Amino acid sequence: MNRKLIFEIKEMDIQLNELSKKEFDPALINEIAPDTGYPVWTKKDPFGRTYFGTGNFCGMNGSINEDTDLSWLEWDGNEVYISDNDKTVLFKKAIGIIKGWIDQLVENYPNDRFIVFASFDDGSSMVEECEREMSFTLRFWKKRDGQGHDENMECNQPIIRWSN
Repeated sequence: MNRKLIFEIKEMDIQLNELSKKEFDPALINEIAPDTGYPVWTKKDPFGRTYFGTGNFCGMNGSINEDTDLSWLEWDGNEVYISDNDKTVLFKKAIGIIKGWIDQLVENYPNDRFIVFASFDDGSSMVEECEREMSFTLRFWKKRDGQGHDENMECNQPIIRWSN
């Protein structure tokens, strides 16, 4: 498939929920380059099943069992937390990481389907003793029948999502 066409398809699919549209300017999405600093990798579990990860893959202290839901494992493990006091800088960083993951997932795993998900926290719910800082938590996981989160889950916070 033509690289330009793949890029255009991916751009159209990054979605902001209504709360995100109130916080951020969706027009900025097209101006932001992919961030390649968060490479996607694959590993096999002891039962030969492939799972996808990035970075240090949080929560891998326990073992993977035969009945482990790999989509939930990816949801837990592929957590990338970023923070900044400048909301626009933070949004651009989150979109860059999302675009970097999308590029890798679409180009390297064209037969698999994924969900990329980012939730925004404005820091207002932090306890007073803590430093209040805005943040995004980003995750991705492979779509598997009967496993993981529903990609259409409702959220009461600003969300950015992509799926193929």
